[in-house]
Amino acid sequence: MTGAVSPRPAPGAPALVQEPDSLIGGVMEERFLDAPRPLRYLIGGDGPPLLLCHGWLGSAENFTTWFEGVGRHRTLIVPDLPGCGQSPALAGRHTCAALARSLVPLLDELELDRFDLGGLCLGSGVAFELLARFPQRVDRLVLHTPLLDPAVVGARFHFQATVLLSAPVFPVVSFLARRRWVSDLYKRVVVEGDDVDSAQAEMNFRNQFRASHRAQREWVKDGLHRHDARLLADRAGESLIIVAGDDLLLRHDVLLREVEAMPRVRFASIGDAGHGWNEGFIHRQLDILDAFLEGQPLPGRTAAA
Repeated sequence: MTGAVSPRPAPGAPALVQEPDSLIGGVMEERFLDAPRPLRYLIGGDGPPLLLCHGWLGSAENFTTWFEGVGRHRTLIVPDLPGCGQSPALAGRHTCAALARSLVPLLDELELDRFDLGGLCLGSGVAFELLARFPQRVDRLVLHTPLLDPAVVGARFHFQATVLLSAPVFPVVSFLARRRWVSDLYKRVVVEGDDVDSAQAEMNFRNQFRASHRAQREWVKDGLHRHDARLLADRAGESLIIVAGDDLLLRHDVLLREVEAMPRVRFASIGDAGHGWNEGFIHRQLDILDAFLEGQPLPGRTAAA
Protein backbone atom coordinates (compact mmCIF):
# COMPACT_ATOMS: atom_id res chain seq x y z
CA MET A 1 0.00 0.00 0.00
CA THR A 2 1.89 3.08 -1.22
CA GLY A 3 2.58 5.66 1.46
CA ALA A 4 0.07 4.02 3.77
CA VAL A 5 -0.09 3.95 7.53
CA SER A 6 -2.19 1.38 9.28
CA PRO A 7 -3.21 2.80 12.68
CA ARG A 8 -4.64 -0.52 13.88
CA PRO A 9 -3.07 -3.03 16.25
CA ALA A 10 -2.35 -6.44 14.79
CA PRO A 11 -5.33 -8.84 14.81
CA GLY A 12 -5.77 -10.41 18.21
CA ALA A 13 -3.40 -7.96 19.89
CA PRO A 14 -4.49 -6.03 22.99
CA ALA A 15 -5.84 -2.53 22.46
CA LEU A 16 -2.87 -0.17 22.41
CA VAL A 17 -4.48 3.12 21.44
CA GLN A 18 -4.68 5.46 24.39
CA GLU A 19 -7.71 7.51 25.27
CA PRO A 20 -7.73 11.03 23.74
CA ASP A 21 -6.94 12.74 27.05
CA SER A 22 -3.77 10.65 27.44
CA LEU A 23 -2.29 11.20 24.00
CA ILE A 24 1.46 11.91 24.18
CA GLY A 25 2.27 15.44 23.07
CA GLY A 26 -1.42 16.00 22.34
CA VAL A 27 -1.50 13.94 19.12
CA MET A 28 0.53 10.73 19.46
CA GLU A 29 -0.73 7.25 20.32
CA GLU A 30 1.57 4.75 22.02
CA ARG A 31 1.84 1.30 20.46
CA PHE A 32 3.97 -1.81 20.78
CA LEU A 33 5.13 -4.14 18.04
CA ASP A 34 5.48 -7.62 19.57
CA ALA A 35 7.11 -9.67 16.80
CA PRO A 36 9.73 -10.55 15.82
CA ARG A 37 10.93 -8.60 18.86
CA PRO A 38 9.31 -5.96 21.11
CA LEU A 39 9.44 -2.39 19.84
CA ARG A 40 7.63 0.60 21.31
CA TYR A 41 6.58 3.41 18.98
CA LEU A 42 4.40 6.51 18.83
CA ILE A 43 2.12 7.31 15.90
CA GLY A 44 -0.08 10.31 15.12
CA GLY A 45 -0.66 13.35 12.97
CA ASP A 46 -2.07 13.72 9.49
CA GLY A 47 -0.68 13.39 5.97
CA PRO A 48 2.10 11.32 4.36
CA PRO A 49 4.16 9.19 6.76
CA LEU A 50 7.38 10.51 8.31
CA LEU A 51 9.54 8.00 10.19
CA LEU A 52 11.84 9.62 12.78
CA CYS A 53 14.94 8.10 14.40
CA HIS A 54 15.85 9.68 17.74
CA GLY A 55 19.34 10.40 19.02
CA TRP A 56 21.78 8.81 21.45
CA LEU A 57 20.46 8.14 24.97
CA GLY A 58 17.08 9.20 23.63
CA SER A 59 13.58 7.93 22.94
CA ALA A 60 10.59 8.83 20.80
CA GLU A 61 10.01 11.72 23.21
CA ASN A 62 13.07 13.49 21.77
CA PHE A 63 10.60 14.79 19.19
CA THR A 64 7.82 15.87 21.59
CA THR A 65 8.12 19.50 20.48
CA TRP A 66 7.57 18.40 16.86
CA PHE A 67 4.46 16.32 17.45
CA GLU A 68 1.79 19.01 17.17
CA GLY A 69 3.41 21.28 14.56
CA VAL A 70 4.95 18.70 12.23
CA GLY A 71 1.92 16.47 12.82
CA ARG A 72 -0.15 18.98 10.84
CA HIS A 73 1.85 18.03 7.72
CA ARG A 74 2.80 14.41 8.30
CA THR A 75 1.71 11.23 10.04
CA LEU A 76 4.60 10.79 12.46
CA ILE A 77 5.95 7.34 13.28
CA VAL A 78 8.55 7.52 16.05
CA PRO A 79 10.01 4.33 17.56
CA ASP A 80 12.11 3.86 20.65
CA LEU A 81 15.20 2.30 19.08
CA PRO A 82 16.37 -0.96 20.74
CA GLY A 83 18.12 -0.30 24.02
CA CYS A 84 16.35 3.06 24.38
CA GLY A 85 13.14 4.15 26.06
CA GLN A 86 10.81 1.18 26.41
CA SER A 87 12.31 -0.96 23.62
CA PRO A 88 14.57 -3.72 25.01
CA ALA A 89 18.17 -4.01 23.89
CA LEU A 90 19.26 -6.33 21.10
CA ALA A 91 21.08 -9.54 21.89
CA GLY A 92 23.88 -8.54 19.50
CA ARG A 93 25.75 -5.30 18.85
CA HIS A 94 23.90 -2.02 18.49
CA THR A 95 25.30 -0.67 15.24
CA CYS A 96 23.38 1.77 13.08
CA ALA A 97 22.81 -1.06 10.62
CA ALA A 98 21.40 -3.36 13.33
CA LEU A 99 19.13 -0.62 14.65
CA ALA A 100 17.87 0.05 11.13
CA ARG A 101 17.14 -3.65 10.59
CA SER A 102 15.07 -3.64 13.77
CA LEU A 103 12.73 -1.09 12.16
CA VAL A 104 11.98 -3.15 9.03
CA PRO A 105 9.16 -5.12 10.75
CA LEU A 106 7.58 -1.79 11.69
CA LEU A 107 7.69 -0.65 8.04
CA ASP A 108 6.02 -3.92 7.09
CA GLU A 109 3.43 -3.68 9.85
CA LEU A 110 2.41 -0.17 8.76
CA GLU A 111 2.72 -0.99 5.03
CA LEU A 112 5.09 1.90 4.39
CA ASP A 113 5.99 1.57 0.72
CA ARG A 114 6.90 5.27 0.52
CA PHE A 115 7.71 7.59 3.39
CA ASP A 116 9.70 10.60 4.50
CA LEU A 117 12.58 9.86 6.84
CA GLY A 118 14.33 11.78 9.61
CA GLY A 119 17.23 11.29 11.99
CA LEU A 120 18.52 13.22 15.01
CA CYS A 121 22.30 13.22 15.62
CA LEU A 122 23.31 9.52 15.92
CA GLY A 123 19.81 8.67 14.69
CA SER A 124 20.91 10.09 11.34
CA GLY A 125 23.19 7.05 10.97
CA VAL A 126 20.16 4.79 11.43
CA ALA A 127 18.25 6.87 8.88
CA PHE A 128 21.14 6.56 6.40
CA GLU A 129 21.11 2.78 6.81
CA LEU A 130 17.39 2.72 6.01
CA LEU A 131 18.00 5.01 3.03
CA ALA A 132 20.72 2.70 1.72
CA ARG A 133 18.41 -0.29 2.14
CA PHE A 134 15.30 1.33 0.63
CA PRO A 135 16.48 4.19 -1.62
CA GLN A 136 13.35 4.14 -3.80
CA ARG A 137 10.97 4.25 -0.84
CA VAL A 138 12.30 7.40 0.85
CA ASP A 139 10.94 10.76 -0.32
CA ARG A 140 12.09 13.74 1.76
CA LEU A 141 15.00 13.34 4.17
CA VAL A 142 15.37 15.43 7.35
CA LEU A 143 18.73 15.31 9.16
CA HIS A 144 19.14 17.12 12.47
CA THR A 145 22.78 17.54 13.61
CA PRO A 146 23.97 14.72 11.33
CA LEU A 147 27.42 13.21 11.82
CA LEU A 148 28.10 12.81 8.10
CA ASP A 149 31.65 11.57 8.64
CA PRO A 150 34.27 11.65 11.41
CA ALA A 151 35.70 14.98 10.20
CA VAL A 152 32.41 16.74 11.01
CA VAL A 153 32.66 15.84 14.71
CA GLY A 154 34.85 18.09 16.84
CA ALA A 155 38.24 16.72 17.87
CA ARG A 156 37.45 17.35 21.55
CA PHE A 157 34.35 15.16 21.39
CA HIS A 158 36.26 12.39 19.59
CA PHE A 159 38.84 12.47 22.40
CA GLN A 160 36.17 12.44 25.12
CA ALA A 161 34.39 9.51 23.50
CA THR A 162 37.63 7.52 23.24
CA VAL A 163 38.38 8.02 26.93
CA LEU A 164 34.87 7.73 28.36
CA LEU A 165 33.93 4.65 26.34
CA SER A 166 37.15 2.76 27.11
CA ALA A 167 36.76 -0.50 29.04
CA PRO A 168 38.33 0.74 32.33
CA VAL A 169 36.41 4.03 32.42
CA PHE A 170 32.98 3.18 31.04
CA PRO A 171 31.57 1.39 34.15
CA VAL A 172 32.28 4.54 36.18
CA VAL A 173 30.71 6.73 33.50
CA SER A 174 27.64 4.49 33.45
CA PHE A 175 27.29 4.80 37.23
CA LEU A 176 27.71 8.59 37.28
CA ALA A 177 25.34 9.10 34.33
CA ARG A 178 22.47 8.03 36.58
CA ARG A 179 23.31 10.78 39.11
CA ARG A 180 21.34 13.84 38.07
CA TRP A 181 23.73 16.54 39.31
CA VAL A 182 26.74 14.89 37.62
CA SER A 183 24.82 14.45 34.37
CA ASP A 184 23.55 18.04 34.36
CA LEU A 185 26.99 19.48 35.13
CA TYR A 186 28.69 17.49 32.34
CA LYS A 187 26.08 18.36 29.74
CA ARG A 188 25.99 22.04 30.69
CA VAL A 189 29.77 22.47 30.55
CA VAL A 190 30.72 20.10 27.74
CA VAL A 191 27.73 19.43 25.49
CA GLU A 192 24.60 21.56 25.76
CA GLY A 193 25.38 24.90 27.40
CA ASP A 194 23.25 26.71 29.95
CA ASP A 195 20.18 27.79 27.97
CA VAL A 196 18.23 24.53 27.66
CA ASP A 197 14.44 24.19 27.86
CA SER A 198 13.64 22.69 31.30
CA ALA A 199 11.16 20.14 29.95
CA GLN A 200 13.75 19.00 27.41
CA ALA A 201 16.36 18.66 30.16
CA GLU A 202 14.01 16.55 32.31
CA MET A 203 13.08 14.31 29.38
CA ASN A 204 16.75 13.87 28.42
CA PHE A 205 17.71 12.70 31.91
CA ARG A 206 14.74 10.31 32.13
CA ASN A 207 15.79 8.77 28.82
CA GLN A 208 19.40 8.56 29.96
CA PHE A 209 18.42 6.82 33.18
CA ARG A 210 16.39 4.05 31.52
CA ALA A 211 18.60 3.39 28.48
CA SER A 212 20.77 0.29 28.16
CA HIS A 213 24.27 1.67 28.56
CA ARG A 214 25.75 -1.32 26.74
CA ALA A 215 23.57 -0.45 23.76
CA GLN A 216 24.53 3.23 23.93
CA ARG A 217 28.25 2.45 24.11
CA GLU A 218 28.06 0.21 21.04
CA TRP A 219 25.92 2.70 19.13
CA VAL A 220 28.15 5.73 19.66
CA LYS A 221 31.32 3.79 18.87
CA ASP A 222 29.79 2.79 15.53
CA GLY A 223 28.10 6.12 14.80
CA LEU A 224 31.20 8.27 15.24
CA HIS A 225 33.02 6.38 12.49
CA ARG A 226 30.43 6.49 9.72
CA HIS A 227 30.96 7.97 6.26
CA ASP A 228 27.55 8.99 4.89
CA ALA A 229 28.34 12.14 2.90
CA ARG A 230 28.51 10.30 -0.43
CA LEU A 231 25.16 8.62 0.13
CA LEU A 232 23.63 12.03 0.79
CA ALA A 233 25.33 13.64 -2.21
CA ASP A 234 24.18 10.89 -4.59
CA ARG A 235 20.57 11.02 -3.45
CA ALA A 236 18.06 12.31 -6.01
CA GLY A 237 15.41 13.45 -3.52
CA GLU A 238 15.21 16.63 -1.45
CA SER A 239 17.08 16.68 1.87
CA LEU A 240 17.25 19.13 4.77
CA ILE A 241 20.00 19.56 7.36
CA ILE A 242 19.26 21.52 10.56
CA VAL A 243 22.00 22.45 13.03
CA ALA A 244 22.32 24.76 16.00
CA GLY A 245 24.84 27.50 15.35
CA ASP A 246 26.58 27.06 18.73
CA ASP A 247 26.53 23.25 18.85
CA LEU A 248 29.83 22.17 20.44
CA LEU A 249 29.62 18.69 18.96
CA LEU A 250 30.07 19.74 15.32
CA ARG A 251 32.72 21.38 13.19
CA HIS A 252 30.35 23.68 11.33
CA ASP A 253 32.88 24.80 8.75
CA VAL A 254 33.56 21.22 7.69
CA LEU A 255 29.87 20.33 7.53
CA LEU A 256 29.08 23.44 5.48
CA ARG A 257 31.89 22.73 3.01
CA GLU A 258 30.56 19.22 2.49
CA VAL A 259 26.96 20.25 1.80
CA GLU A 260 27.81 23.25 -0.38
CA ALA A 261 28.51 20.82 -3.23
CA MET A 262 25.12 19.09 -2.78
CA PRO A 263 22.50 21.09 -4.73
CA ARG A 264 19.55 19.04 -3.47
CA VAL A 265 20.46 19.51 0.19
CA ARG A 266 19.06 22.53 2.01
CA PHE A 267 21.03 23.70 5.02
CA ALA A 268 19.67 25.66 8.00
CA SER A 269 21.90 26.90 10.83
CA ILE A 270 19.99 28.43 13.74
CA GLY A 271 21.94 30.91 15.85
CA ASP A 272 21.91 31.39 19.62
CA ALA A 273 21.41 27.69 20.33
CA GLY A 274 23.61 24.74 21.22
CA HIS A 275 23.22 20.97 21.34
CA GLY A 276 20.48 21.31 23.97
CA TRP A 277 17.25 22.78 22.58
CA ASN A 278 16.14 26.13 24.00
CA GLU A 279 12.72 27.69 23.39
CA GLY A 280 13.83 29.93 20.54
CA PHE A 281 15.54 27.06 18.76
CA ILE A 282 12.43 24.89 19.06
CA HIS A 283 10.26 27.52 17.36
CA ARG A 284 12.77 28.31 14.62
CA GLN A 285 13.26 24.68 13.63
CA LEU A 286 9.49 24.17 13.42
CA ASP A 287 9.26 27.09 10.96
CA ILE A 288 12.02 25.49 8.88
CA LEU A 289 10.39 22.06 8.95
CA ASP A 290 7.04 23.54 7.90
CA ALA A 291 8.63 25.20 4.89
CA PHE A 292 10.66 22.17 3.84
CA LEU A 293 7.84 19.65 4.15
CA GLU A 294 5.55 21.94 2.14
CA GLY A 295 8.15 22.48 -0.58
CA GLN A 296 8.63 26.19 0.23
CA PRO A 297 11.86 28.26 0.57
CA LEU A 298 13.40 28.11 4.02
CA PRO A 299 12.50 31.15 6.11
CA GLY A 300 14.74 34.15 6.74
CA ARG A 301 18.36 34.05 7.76
CA THR A 302 18.36 30.31 8.51
CA ALA A 303 18.50 29.43 4.80
CA ALA A 304 22.30 29.58 4.66
CA ALA A 305 24.29 27.12 2.59
